[in-house]
Amino acid sequence: MPELLEKQVAYSAADVTLVTTAETVIISSGPVKVPAQTCLVHVRAYAQMEAGAGTSYVGPQIRRGNSVSGLLISELQWEALKTAPGSVESFVMEVIERRSDQDTVEYSLTLTQANAIANGTVFQAVIEVEILSG
Repeated sequence: MPELLEKQVAYSAADVTLVTTAETVIISSGPVKVPAQTCLVHVRAYAQMEAGAGTSYVGPQIRRGNSVSGLLISELQWEALKTAPGSVESFVMEVIERRSDQDTVEYSLTLTQANAIANGTVFQAVIEVEILSG
């Protein structure tokens, strides 16, 4: 079983605007120290949001780095809204990947609204990055 080598958690309660159908970074982990040549990186992220008018699906994703141009780690998994746009929804994304020869790693949670004709708002988000032996 892998051992926990390092862990970092970032939390934000600042509102983030989701501009209609643009992929938007919700929260980034910041650089996390990697104390081994080869490791497993476990990333878990959560966001609570209010979808904009017209939104039918929301797509959470995990990317390397702190921008929407970072390497996509998770496949886009569209999730249908469980309630009407304007209601509060929660989204969770979790991934694991093997990394080698890195001094630090950084990850971000992004969200994209499908079919939105108005902006959405993320009220709070958290991202947790665990560096595991492996």
